[in-house]
Amino acid sequence: MESHNFGWIEIVFFYGIALGFAGWQYWSVSKSLEEDRAKRRAKEAEEAAAESGEEET
Repeated sequence: MESHNFGWIEIVFFYGIALGFAGWQYWSVSKSLEEDRAKRRAKEAEEAAAESGEEET
């Protein structure tokens, strides 16, 4: 193997790790945001139900 190929190997290795980390971060943040949105929707539905119950009585 010639020495000029080591640069390409290093580039592929480094960017593979960098893109893998970026993908993992994107997945993690997206999952967290979706959980927060679900909690907010549940809370808003609960508050709406409580308000409609108060208006009827």
